[in-house]
Amino acid sequence: MNTIKKLLHWKENPIINSLLVANILSNTGWAFISPILAIYVVRNIQGGTVQAIGVCYFIYWVVKGVLQLFIAKSLDKVKGEGDDYFSLLLGQLLDTIVPLAFIFAHSVNELYLIFFIYGIGDALYIPPWNALFTRHVNPNKVSSQWALDSSGFNLGAAIAIVAGSALAVAFGFRTVFVLVAIAQIISLITIFRLGSSFKGKQKVLVKYFFPLEK
Repeated sequence: MNTIKKLLHWKENPIINSLLVANILSNTGWAFISPILAIYVVRNIQGGTVQAIGVCYFIYWVVKGVLQLFIAKSLDKVKGEGDDYFSLLLGQLLDTIVPLAFIFAHSVNELYLIFFIYGIGDALYIPPWNALFTRHVNPNKVSSQWALDSSGFNLGAAIAIVAGSALAVAFGFRTVFVLVAIAQIISLITIFRLGSSFKGKQKVLVKYFFPLEK
């Protein structure tokens, strides 16, 4: 517990801590869905099959994998950090819509569209989050702060997976989707509040992480 308190000096580095909270909440939220999505699709979506779920994730990974290359290249061309922030915010907004869209989906085609949007959302979210975190990470705690993000997600996901399946049995699938949406909304608000931190701010070469100059 003391180790976590030492790592989380909010006033010392509010940007990093806000990015950590937003990312852990966003990723942990999706872990609620992981153990139940296949069952939900088969039971509640017209034409929903195991193969259809495979197509959903195929769409997501292809869209995300291809699109984020172009987004990342575009973000690197701009000197300021405002573009990174806007992309991060827009990506999280789309990721907030997705769990709510599951509630209203009735057909496989609608499900494909949802995963298409999900892929766009993560393509907009992941490159700028990594860039902002890398540029603002404490140079004396690089490993620790990256590990905190990973461990926060790992522990949160472990709890969310167990809780998600239990809640789905007790209260139904829609309750779980609403909880995921709430986690995404809190993450969105956390990112939104960072707006002033990146306004007019230039991107700085991270020398301690990328020693390009001798």
